[in-house]
This record gives sequence, structure tokens and C-alpha cells, in this order.
Amino acid sequence: MTPDEYIPSDESRHYEADTPHEPHYTDAHEGEEDRERGLIEWIENDLWGLPGLRNNIRFIAYCLFLVGVMIAWPYIYQGSLREITSLEKKLEDIRYKALFTSAALIEYERINNITTKVDQYQLQLVPATQPPYLLVDSGQYPTPKPH
Repeated sequence: MTPDEYIPSDESRHYEADTPHEPHYTDAHEGEEDRERGLIEWIENDLWGLPGLRNNIRFIAYCLFLVGVMIAWPYIYQGSLREITSLEKKLEDIRYKALFTSAALIEYERINNITTKVDQYQLQLVPATQPPYLLVDSGQYPTPKPH
């Protein structure tokens, strides 16, 4: 018989799936279908057994880290924004306080310059003990008009 000749036999019509045989289990828990497998057992046996997961563990850890940063970022940003807003308010308060302080210093400097000039020219002026009066027009006299 040459290699080109084909002789069909009775065995070629039978497939392996058609023949009944005993199941061959390689895993100790593979044949147990009555028992429910837990999540931890599934993670230990099936999930960690995947070669794609085992080979890319660093990338997966990096992705999980980025997800954590993505979740935490709005809270960090909101805290920074609150701090910036409070510091801007404090800065504005300090500016207003500095403005009022400089206005008071200018007022005291003018008073001091006036008293210095009075002493320098030896004038007989006495500082006022009462505030000046406000003159209010009652409308009794006509208002003067320029000619």
C-alpha cells in the first residue's frame, strides 16, 4: 500500500465525542458542581491564573493608582480652592486695614505739620476743643448769584 492510497475504516466514522468515557479532572475542585465556589476561591484559582493578568500586574496597579488619583482629585482641588479663597479674603482685609491705617497716619502727619508750623511761626493759636459746626442753609435768605 502506497501513502497516496486511502482506505476508509470503520474507526474513522466514530468521533471521540460520541464515545462515552469517564471524565478526567486535573483540578481537585473541577468535578465538584454541587458546591458553590466563593469569590476568594475564584480569585485565587481562576483570576490569578490568567496569564494576561499575571504578566501585566504593574500596568494594572498603575491603572488602579490613576483611578484613585482621578477619584481623589476633585476633593484635593476643592480643598485647595477653599484655602485660596480664604487667603484672598484675608489679603483683602489686610489691604483695607492698611488703607485705613495709612489714612489715619496721613491725618496725624497733617496735624503734626500744622502744629509744627504754628510753633515755627510762633503764632498764638490754641487747638480747638470742640468739633467745627456744620452750617446748614435754612432757605431764609436768597442764594447769591454771580454778576
